Amino acid sequence: MDPLKSAWDNAPTPDRDISAIIVKHTSPVLKDIRKQVILEAIGYSIFLIVYYDFFDGDKKPYYLNLLLVVSILCMLAQSVTGYVLARSPAVEYNLLESMRKKLHNIRKYALITIFTKILAFAGIFAFFLASIRWTQQKYLTLIPLVIIVGVQAYFQWKIWKGRIYRVKQTVEELNQ
Repeated sequence: MDPLKSAWDNAPTPDRDISAIIVKHTSPVLKDIRKQVILEAIGYSIFLIVYYDFFDGDKKPYYLNLLLVVSILCMLAQSVTGYVLARSPAVEYNLLESMRKKLHNIRKYALITIFTKILAFAGIFAFFLASIRWTQQKYLTLIPLVIIVGVQAYFQWKIWKGRIYRVKQTVEELNQ
């Protein structure tokens, strides 16, 4: 037992204090998520600034313009919500209860994320496809787009299912 204790005592300590990282929210993962949210916000903002001229928003009905803007804003809100969820630390003193709350929040966020993206893509498609004069060939062209959105939703659900499963496993291990 002494060699193990000696190795533990002589183990190098991290350069940064973990509690300081949590308080300042300077985790490398959070930095990456924050960068992604900022890049998405910039991209969505540029799109919203130019869509009216570039994609003939002035020639489309008001409700389609509103639908497009709301769809884009929903996708941005979903990204920001994900960052806030990832940033919020467990506040309970009981680790098991904290993990249960985190699991509940992740499940809820996963469903909201998937439905938000599907609805947002539907809104974007509605904006771009509303002024098209539909023929049978154009309907056949639309089928792959719908399939792509469905496949994306499926894979996104699989990813979230895996994340939820890992947190659920942790909760079950803590429960024992």
